[in-house]
Amino acid sequence: MNNPTVTVNKTTVFEYDAEFSLLDSMEENQVPASYSCRGGYCGLCKMKLTQGKVTWVQESLVSLNADEVLACCCVPDGAISVETG
Repeated sequence: MNNPTVTVNKTTVFEYDAEFSLLDSMEENQVPASYSCRGGYCGLCKMKLTQGKVTWVQESLVSLNADEVLACCCVPDGAISVETG
């Protein structure tokens, strides 16, 4: 089975390879992302989910709109597209 693809800002595409979080996968693939806490507290890794769905692996403690995710708290559930800050 193929790993889901992640598209960031419509320009960078990589395969998600079962890291703990989307943020971990972005770092593994040298895709820049802002973060501070890695635990859903600060909101610096907030991104707009423009396509696809995610699964939350830990609870976000930041208020989010319906189309927003925290990269430190979720993993792709199939191919996704996100836009960073």
